[in-house]
Amino acid sequence: MPYFKLFKRVLLFVLFVISFFNLFFLSDIIADVSDIKLNTDNTGELQNEEMIWVSPTDSNIVMAVWRDFRLGYRKVALGVSTDGGYTWVDSLLKGGVYIQYSDPAIWCDRFGNFYPLTMNFDWQSYGNCNLALWKTTDNGNNWSGPFYAIHDTIHDYLEDKEFMTIDRTGGTYDGNIYIGWARFPNPTRIMLVRSTDGGINWSDTLVVGSPSENEGHDAGQFTFPLVDAYGNVYVVWAGSVKIDGNWYYGQKMAKSTDGGQTFTPPKAILLNNYVWQAPGGINIYNMCAMDADITSGPYRGNIYLAVPDGVEDTAGYHSDILFIKSTDGGDTWTAPLRINDDPEGLPIHQFHPWMVVNQEGVIIIFFYDQRNNPPEYRKFDSYITFSFDGGETFTANFRVSDVSSDPGYAFTNIAKDNLYQPAQPSSETLSPLAGLLGEYIGVSAYYDRVHCVWTDTREMNQDVYYSNFKIPFLEPRLYNPLNGIYVSEAQPNFLWSACGFFDEIKYNLEISTDSTFATIDFLYSGLDTNFFTLPVYLNETKYFWRVKDYPAADTSNKKISAIRSFVVDTTSPGCPVLISPVDSSVLTDTMPPFTWSGVTLLKAGITGSPVYYTLQVSSDSNFNPGPLLFEYTDIYTTSFDIPDVLLDYKTYHWRVKTKDTAGNEGAWQEHPFRFWLQVYKYGDANGDNKVNVTDVVYLINYLFKGGPLPVRSYAADNNCDGKTSVSDVVYLINYLFKGGPPPGC
Repeated sequence: MPYFKLFKRVLLFVLFVISFFNLFFLSDIIADVSDIKLNTDNTGELQNEEMIWVSPTDSNIVMAVWRDFRLGYRKVALGVSTDGGYTWVDSLLKGGVYIQYSDPAIWCDRFGNFYPLTMNFDWQSYGNCNLALWKTTDNGNNWSGPFYAIHDTIHDYLEDKEFMTIDRTGGTYDGNIYIGWARFPNPTRIMLVRSTDGGINWSDTLVVGSPSENEGHDAGQFTFPLVDAYGNVYVVWAGSVKIDGNWYYGQKMAKSTDGGQTFTPPKAILLNNYVWQAPGGINIYNMCAMDADITSGPYRGNIYLAVPDGVEDTAGYHSDILFIKSTDGGDTWTAPLRINDDPEGLPIHQFHPWMVVNQEGVIIIFFYDQRNNPPEYRKFDSYITFSFDGGETFTANFRVSDVSSDPGYAFTNIAKDNLYQPAQPSSETLSPLAGLLGEYIGVSAYYDRVHCVWTDTREMNQDVYYSNFKIPFLEPRLYNPLNGIYVSEAQPNFLWSACGFFDEIKYNLEISTDSTFATIDFLYSGLDTNFFTLPVYLNETKYFWRVKDYPAADTSNKKISAIRSFVVDTTSPGCPVLISPVDSSVLTDTMPPFTWSGVTLLKAGITGSPVYYTLQVSSDSNFNPGPLLFEYTDIYTTSFDIPDVLLDYKTYHWRVKTKDTAGNEGAWQEHPFRFWLQVYKYGDANGDNKVNVTDVVYLINYLFKGGPLPVRSYAADNNCDGKTSVSDVVYLINYLFKGGPPPGC
């Protein structure tokens, strides 16, 4: 492959002097670089879909890639900074077989070698598509490539949304490069290739997710490969999951323990709801982001995943960012944790998460957020959050962008993209393209220095914006007790976000019956953990709580959390009084309604927690499990119409138990009520609720002339011998005309 210099630009002398001063007179770049534009073109065309990496061997070297339309059609630009993000040089990638590039990615190995990766394709000829990779081993001074990852293509496919990962473990497969993507046309397949020689040569393509596993449907899309601390390779993608005959949307995973040569069959690791668009026409796509802890710290070996999830609540449909983790190599995963901290119940979208784990094991998740534009919630910002405790808690969200972006400012004429036309005059009619905002953004970190890139429209056009900053010292985010909750423990557990490492940050927990904290009932100072069990018993009343955090070395620098409340309620909600059906009654309704008295919510001078009820109906007076035990839970009223049909001619028993939202549980009634269900009369063969000569005729017609069956078999079993025969006719005639015993058992 030819070698060429990807970019070389002479900086202005003044800029050189500034950079020289920063590099040689400061041991670290101490000034934050906030919200600067990286693309230098003035065409007004789109720039979006960014990714960024900082060198693990030299924090001054930072590189970013993005999709760039400055020529009027899809190219990929690469930005390079050699002074820790203070100044940048950008240029378009060159050298591919086809004219268009898209879906850029960039990665760095543990030696500081950078690898930009793109699709390289020709829209005018479907199937003219490959994956192109460049490489630099000297911080961008010289480049090799492009190398092509797919050598066995037959030009029938579109290779879409490729991402890569590099083994940085120092183990058996150290340096291996893995690329995963979705292969079109439909049904899609999830593909993977690997290189063991630094990206020069590549394996044959391997199908990781096949349509055959989805009954011939698409295998999925949005593939994310990952290497953990032990060299295991994971491929995760969005796809369909079939459970008990029903199809769901979720994240699927396959794993390799032999350096990407073979993979386990795919399995579902998370079911998340799909979200198509955020307000303003921004396409979301529900693509996940992942990283692994490969440090030597306490969370080494953990693997992490974040993904948008559709939420439907009283205010409307929106998306949150969910986080899950695995501590056992992907065998099991934690319950999803919501990482955005905006108020719940509002139609605010969060989307496009990206994740990195820094050299100290801090999880960093960067995402878009529309919380700052009520009530439309249309404009978006970039936010970030951090976890210092292996993903157990996340800090308060921190706003990175200092200006909100309007998706209506994403304009261009996309027709040029398909025709390879140069940029058109500014008078050309343009169309909004928020849907082409891109499908991901980027974050990277060198210890506590964080580097972010995102798409920004503050200049009424899609541009690539960048910021770097040290991980901020943030106020605690309160987790437990939840705000406004009732708790049944007089010694509740308190949990808040770790705002730094436990040897660096201290916490003060304050609890008060006064919402202004003019007086503090309980104060626990100098805590070195974010989990605390109260050592005293609280009274049954309403409390307010908050947490202050501060650096251990500076007790005066305190940040205060929001204030949350909870009510201690340890009293049983009591036992309701049964009303209907009354005890020893006879019912004719096979789906009868049940009613009972409510229980008072006033306990110990406070309004107790809301209650709900469990109703049981059984043919067994001991309510043992069986086919005729019916249980109905989470009933929030004192009346209930059962949905099940009870069998006729049986004795039933019923009872009700109360539970409150604090977790306190009442007792069942000492004497449950019973009732006899008799809908049809014995002898009433034709079901007219009467016993007369028409039933005799009905039975004779059935037995001797092939007439219809009796409406209930036992309604015609007049002598109770377990069968319907001529003896039942005789028995009924004897009752009707000769004063014999009534039909029935």
